[in-house]
Amino acid sequence: MSGRPAAAATALTAAFLSILVLAAPPTEADASRSGARHSAARRSDAPRPTVSAGTTRLVPGRPVTVTGTGWPSGATAQAEVCGAHALRGSADCDTLRAAVALVAADGTFRVTLVAGTPPSDCPCVIRVTSRPRPGSATLDVDLTGHREAELPSLAPAPRVDVLRAELSGSPGLAELFGASPHRTLVVTVRNPGTTALGRAPLIVAWGTGGTADIPVAAPLTTALPAGATRTYRVRVTLPAAAFGRYSVGGRYGPARFSSATDVYPWGLVAITGLSALLLVFALGVAVRRGRPARPAPDPLVPPRAEEPALSLAGLRTFLARAENDDGTRAVSLHTLLRQAAGRPELIDRQGLDELVRLLAPPLPTRPRDDTGASTASPRPTRSQEVR
Repeated sequence: MSGRPAAAATALTAAFLSILVLAAPPTEADASRSGARHSAARRSDAPRPTVSAGTTRLVPGRPVTVTGTGWPSGATAQAEVCGAHALRGSADCDTLRAAVALVAADGTFRVTLVAGTPPSDCPCVIRVTSRPRPGSATLDVDLTGHREAELPSLAPAPRVDVLRAELSGSPGLAELFGASPHRTLVVTVRNPGTTALGRAPLIVAWGTGGTADIPVAAPLTTALPAGATRTYRVRVTLPAAAFGRYSVGGRYGPARFSSATDVYPWGLVAITGLSALLLVFALGVAVRRGRPARPAPDPLVPPRAEEPALSLAGLRTFLARAENDDGTRAVSLHTLLRQAAGRPELIDRQGLDELVRLLAPPLPTRPRDDTGASTASPRPTRSQEVR
């Protein structure tokens, strides 16, 4: 009997543990596995990118309309004509005449492509790739006038070494004053492999801030045999009044390169600074000329309040200058004091006349007559002077 309760308790414990396991939340590993399954299901359900053209018989130099469906929305699609069925990627394609379009929200795009001559022989295709979300599709076409050949074996893509990528040229006198800077990009490449490299495109661009995104016209390339080295020179023209550091870069086949140069129009900077100084100087002169000029002092007007109003020596000088040829006064002393004081009602004219007589210089001595007596008038007494 004792064994039956123990067996029943064990069964109840197992049932309880199974309920806990079923009710427990999924772990991170389970969630990741489930998410991977859902992602794979979504990828399998998503439509594959397709490409079509208005015609499959292309003529070099003539445009053709290329459309696509099922592409990642918001991506950038690039269409180009390729030879050798684009087995080696861009090395078999005419990237110089590639056309770029933005994929719409419904996954479609439409672009006009000018048919070119790819570096590899036909069979030819229109190849479309997308970035940054990857996608790829091809369309078989017939390219009029292009050679036909057997498809090459799927050998690894040839490697290219960039031995030299630098900018040459020094700033000229015109560049120092804001003219367009001119530099020459010298690119030396070498094929270190044992197979020849087809006519890989040379793509060059310039830009600021370490990003080269403005294309530059580059020369056409030729096939690069195994072990051969070739140098290309590309003329790069920067915008007028360029200032700062500029990057020039690009790629040759699968190899990429970059270089940089500093451009500073110091002559233009000096002229700008000198113009600013001259402007400040001209403003200062204009402000000075706008101020009212100080009037010239009048010798007959007494000095201002900062100097003594009247002094004995000053009165004598005034009386001497204000005397006419006949001995009369041109300007009376009370006129002078009235101009100095500014309050004529406080001036005693009689007292001023007495002061004039006291301050007048002594009269000159007159010659004597035949009798020896002086003809000068008698000198006034002290009492008379006081009066």
